[in-house]
Amino acid sequence: MEPIFTMQYGEFAVADYLAKKIKNSSVFIPASAQEKGIDLLLYRHKNGKNTTNTIQVKMSRTYNIERTNKKLPYLLWFNRFSVQENANWYVLVGIYAKLPDDVEAKVKSASWDTIMLAFTNEEMSKFMSEVKQKKNPLKDDKMFCFSFDDDKNIYQTRGYVEHRDMSKYLIENRLEQISNSFK
Repeated sequence: MEPIFTMQYGEFAVADYLAKKIKNSSVFIPASAQEKGIDLLLYRHKNGKNTTNTIQVKMSRTYNIERTNKKLPYLLWFNRFSVQENANWYVLVGIYAKLPDDVEAKVKSASWDTIMLAFTNEEMSKFMSEVKQKKNPLKDDKMFCFSFDDDKNIYQTRGYVEHRDMSKYLIENRLEQISNSFK
């Protein structure tokens, strides 16, 4: 029998990033998709104890909206979702083509990058409760989005009454919290 294993790119990107950045830990990938709310397991053995963090990954295609917003040319769209209580962390992922500044440059000169936002379960629950329509802030919005630039200045631009800075949730700004959150 040939071994066959596939996984979503977003899950791979998060697993690869955490494996490289969170010291003295390992990333496990469930062999079954049956467990709702868990895409990855971040594991650490310390002081004779096994500790884990469960991670749910959500991925969005990235849209280039440079023509309408030169300051924040990239856009991530997500559908509203239910927060699973068994996920310790939620990581929202987008992969995008960084286009060269030279408009005449060939497409081959584009490079790929990934942007990730990390939320604790509690933060994601609060965030989801705040995803509201701009026109009617009492009604839930069915979608939310983030706009960002090449320097990863990122703002929630749909699903909230005003644009709000989400830079504190960038995964690179959460590494210490993730590392210290093993249960």
